[in-house]
Amino acid sequence: MAPTPDASIDPFTSSSVPTVTKTDHPTVSPPTPPVSQSTSNTSTDTDEDSKRTRLTRPRLTQRKSSGTMIIPRDAPVEAPPQEFPPDDARAMSPRRSSEETEKMLVSARLSIEKRAQDMQSGLAAIATQIETVSKNCESLDRQNQALQDAIGDMTRSLSRESLSSKKK
Repeated sequence: MAPTPDASIDPFTSSSVPTVTKTDHPTVSPPTPPVSQSTSNTSTDTDEDSKRTRLTRPRLTQRKSSGTMIIPRDAPVEAPPQEFPPDDARAMSPRRSSEETEKMLVSARLSIEKRAQDMQSGLAAIATQIETVSKNCESLDRQNQALQDAIGDMTRSLSRESLSSKKK
């Protein structure tokens, strides 16, 4: 097992001192007293150290391996039925019967068909409007051409008249 760091508390300095021990189970090692500046070492200090014992944690119970579960390909897949408490969100999700889903399907289909018909009628209206506008455009083009021809004829006749009057 890998070494595990444990924190022990030094009662003299009230600071946490990490220690590393290598055992079968995690333990807490006793704190080491700081080196005192004075040379007097009383018997009460040694008595306190002898009273302290190594604290151990209770052992963990055996656990199942969390490794990969290998299931044969031909094994049937069975999911156990799950019961959820009433306040669980999974229990509160709506459950619909086949009749309800069929009604929803028919309703959705009808609304989609109605929208499609509305869109098709709108497209037909746009197509007729485009035809009307294109006919108006062609008519205006013809009128424009006729006006340009008339203006061209007038300018040619005026230029001839002015040339003939200057010669005289």
